[in-house]
Amino acid sequence: MQRSSLVQRAFVLRPEGMGRRVATGAGFQFLGLALRTVLTIGSTAVLARLLLPADFGYIAMATVVTEFAALFGAFGFTNVLIQRRVINRVQLDTVFWATLAVGLVLSLAVFLLSFAAGWLFADPAVGPILRFLCLNFVLSSLTAVPWVVMARLMRFRTEFWINIGTVIVRIAAAVGCALAGLGMWSLVVGALVGALTSAVLGFINVPYRPRWRFQWTLISSTWRTSGSYFGGSVMYYLNTSVDLLLIGRQLGPTPLGYYQNARSLTDEIRARIATPIQHVLFPAFSALQSERERFQQLVIRAGRLLAAVVIPVGVGVSANATNLVLVLYGEPWRPMIPVMAMFGISAAVRASTAIATPLFNAHDRVSLALRYNVLGTLLLIVGVYFALPWGIDGVAVAMAGASFYALVPLRRAFALIDLSARDMTSVLGPPTLASTVMWLVIEGLARWDGLTSPALGLFAHVVAGALTYLLALHLISRRYLQDLLQVRALFKRQS
Repeated sequence: MQRSSLVQRAFVLRPEGMGRRVATGAGFQFLGLALRTVLTIGSTAVLARLLLPADFGYIAMATVVTEFAALFGAFGFTNVLIQRRVINRVQLDTVFWATLAVGLVLSLAVFLLSFAAGWLFADPAVGPILRFLCLNFVLSSLTAVPWVVMARLMRFRTEFWINIGTVIVRIAAAVGCALAGLGMWSLVVGALVGALTSAVLGFINVPYRPRWRFQWTLISSTWRTSGSYFGGSVMYYLNTSVDLLLIGRQLGPTPLGYYQNARSLTDEIRARIATPIQHVLFPAFSALQSERERFQQLVIRAGRLLAAVVIPVGVGVSANATNLVLVLYGEPWRPMIPVMAMFGISAAVRASTAIATPLFNAHDRVSLALRYNVLGTLLLIVGVYFALPWGIDGVAVAMAGASFYALVPLRRAFALIDLSARDMTSVLGPPTLASTVMWLVIEGLARWDGLTSPALGLFAHVVAGALTYLLALHLISRRYLQDLLQVRALFKRQS
């Protein structure tokens, strides 16, 4: 009876105990971050020694198309349900069948497009990969309703175990196939097995079974908002794929393999830190829409903690790019060093401004966010296009430069709740200054410590950089320590 009522309890968003639930959710998100990052980086290091850069390049080409699965499968319907204070069972069934239909259509479209992939990427090897990976569209659509239920109930412990289980199964499948000599197909198998595992675990933990019901009024009443979410997904897709498409077509699979692996490692900052934090904050912001003062306090505190974590990680990746590449990937991957250095800066900026998305979504201002995304995407496309003659190094510089545009929509998102530019500076300024000091210290050590072992140099520089950053941040502003102590006190009161 308790499990059967789980879905019913998700019908109403409740603001009670929001501070505790946000803190608990953030705790599980960061724990999941640490474990998934270690697992992902470790498996990538193993696969980099079993596969060729071109193998990763072919998968990156296919990813240009298959990224539609995660971005477009729900057409924004799931975000609409999370944003509403009250929903019902018919709406859940409607979203399930709508997202499944979208998934099936996209799967068929990608299957058909796979026969033209040889022309699109100037390489016929991409087509067969797409004919298998198109199944991800259907598998991803099956997770929509379980994800809505867990997000509305803020059941982040459950999500933690689902995500960790999925990552472990995916890695085991990919590495096992690579050891068996399947080459790039090991990455295909890993992706499909991971998507299937996520869907199965979602339905095991959320006792939802779809009924044959469909509410057209939900689709029509939310079409504009859903369309804005969809448009935002299109912009995100272009932001993350146009560079892969152009590099794959103009420069070939091997340079794309270097580029994609450098981007994947730095994307861990955004995907493993900023995106989970967005996931925690969206339902929390939605529940506090009518309580402006609490809302402002939560945004500032969450923004400070997010910036304090992601900015030094991104800058640290940039400063340690040489040793990171040599330790994780080996000498053959040296061409990706300057690319990783640029992507570290880009990741720090984009991840630290990620709080803008749940702010726009919670206020149902998705169309406004879309307009900002369109302009940012146009800037990025132009920058990448003109940077191509300078190879992957030039493209990485263009991507890093374009990332600073994210500060513009962040300022607008803060204005939605009457927070000023000074508030925004108080959130981003201290971590940026402290990270700059850290970068200078690491750069100085790299020039003067004389360490010849990349592994030893990486360890020494990370430790010295972390200590420098923490000391500099505390000297610049003691608010961050106070925030951490308040979160710790909150956990003690609730334990």
